[in-house]
Amino acid sequence: MKKILVFNVGSSTIKFSMFEGREKTLEGKYERLKTREDYVKAFNEISKQLYEKVGFDMIVHRVVHGGNISKPARIDEKVKERIKKYSKFAPLHNPKELMIINLAEKFKKPQYAVFDTAFFVKLPKVAKIYPIPIELIKKYHIQRFGFHGLSHESVSKGLKGKTITCHLGQGASLSAIKNSKAIDTSMGLTPLEGIMMMTRSGSIDPGLILFLEKKGHNAYKLLNLQSGFKGLTGLSDFKEVLKNLKKKEVKLAYDIFVYQIIKFIGAYSAVLDGLNNLVFTGAIGENSFRLREDVCEHLDYLGVGLDKAKNKNRKNLEIISSKSSKVKVYVKHANEDVIMVEEVMKKR
Repeated sequence: MKKILVFNVGSSTIKFSMFEGREKTLEGKYERLKTREDYVKAFNEISKQLYEKVGFDMIVHRVVHGGNISKPARIDEKVKERIKKYSKFAPLHNPKELMIINLAEKFKKPQYAVFDTAFFVKLPKVAKIYPIPIELIKKYHIQRFGFHGLSHESVSKGLKGKTITCHLGQGASLSAIKNSKAIDTSMGLTPLEGIMMMTRSGSIDPGLILFLEKKGHNAYKLLNLQSGFKGLTGLSDFKEVLKNLKKKEVKLAYDIFVYQIIKFIGAYSAVLDGLNNLVFTGAIGENSFRLREDVCEHLDYLGVGLDKAKNKNRKNLEIISSKSSKVKVYVKHANEDVIMVEEVMKKR
């Protein structure tokens, strides 16, 4: 049975796991990584722990942006060029993932990339196409790609009917899903679009970008790294946000975040023509009972009823909706690595 090492490299983390066939045997993570040296050190420690002591036969990588690649790809120079090409649209992720891929070449084992954008490849054109000159769309391959696809796919798997998934973490996105098929998603050409995040602005008036650039600001840096909660409060850790809600500026930022989640749920309920399942996932979605309650109390019109006791003290409960709720409300952990291994094993 093949041993498979899985890397899930984020903007400040490396998560890793080991599988024997489809069975996960161990997992771990390194957090608060800032510099290239931090990533290299974490990679070397993982390598020492797993390659020298356990050994593995192949490596699977989560890659955030792969354009319209819909299947796992065996990594070669062509695939690496593709990952590099789309780094301009996912600058906080693709370059770091490519760095780990290059470092892992020393093991001389087959490497595969599973793309976060794959789940959204077949989005309807009405959700995918931006209303800009068509010649620019064709020339630069501009469209809504969507992100967090592995997470949205994982937590919606097996849910029938009309589902909205809320991936809420350092990055945040919502998706409308009908019978396991993605209909729309809040992130777009880049992971910057959608709701506000810890350091990202989310969707704003494009005129504001033009205004900031004219005033001499670096809009890329400002909107990706200095906005969202960090821009409004100086905080970039949601746990610190919750601890400081008595401060006006922090409470305002929190309220904006909740408001935007509610607004997207309303929009996607309209797109789906109703709602059967509402799912919270990601570090914030799974761990903040207050945020779940604050969101759900505005969804009475959809028939959402929360069991507050289950929501607050859920332990390992997945369903936190009340018995009378017309919508099932879930808290699910996204097993992205399981989806990745399953996809690669299908290909082989």
